[in-house]
Amino acid sequence: MAFERKPFTYEDEQLYSALPFEDRYMGYGAVGHVRAELQWYDFNHMWCPERKDLATPAFRRELKALLGTLRQDVFKSEPALSDFAPKVRPVQILGEHDIRFKVQSEGYSYYIRCHPMTQGYDITIRVYDNSFLLPELAGKHELPDHCFSVLPDSGTLVILQQERPYIQSFDSNDSVAVRWQVANDLNEAMGVTKAQAAAMLMGALHGFDQPCAWPWQYDKNGEPRRYDNPKQKEGRDR
Repeated sequence: MAFERKPFTYEDEQLYSALPFEDRYMGYGAVGHVRAELQWYDFNHMWCPERKDLATPAFRRELKALLGTLRQDVFKSEPALSDFAPKVRPVQILGEHDIRFKVQSEGYSYYIRCHPMTQGYDITIRVYDNSFLLPELAGKHELPDHCFSVLPDSGTLVILQQERPYIQSFDSNDSVAVRWQVANDLNEAMGVTKAQAAAMLMGALHGFDQPCAWPWQYDKNGEPRRYDNPKQKEGRDR
């Protein structure tokens, strides 16, 4: 299982400690966190879930493997931990004594904070699902200024605008299927994805400050992302 060690950046610090809890939970795919007390002869830890639907069997196996790797390579002694920090980032200590770093796999990102105690370290590891986290960090939550859509109740072809916002309808005698095709073609010509269009419609109907107005909550077909069945995601993770 491949783990990539990365620096703990300013953006990571904002994500780790500055965001309200509901944003971490709803917006960034927070799977949960590990609380641990590291004493050089022992490593007591506890898993605290935040989204149980994201904690698949594949994730639990990966977390177990990561904790074993960290315990063997990084948390085996104080010199090992101190020696590890400069390899991740030249200036790794963000607080007075805290050591923070990030480990990333294909599916998950682990934000690790080590705070010194009398005979060891108090450790917190926050875990995020990359399918939620990485689009947000890449700016894919951004919405277009306007796009075309079809209202779900009336089947009316409309143009949506975020700035005011407003919904402007167009008269059309075409079928709803044709109206959807027109909306999709116009959006594609403007470079608007189906995920963005779905988020624009939900934002116009329910408010652009709601999670339903985040484009990465939708797949490439504009359908909501759902992991209601952990076994389905387990199959995709294999």
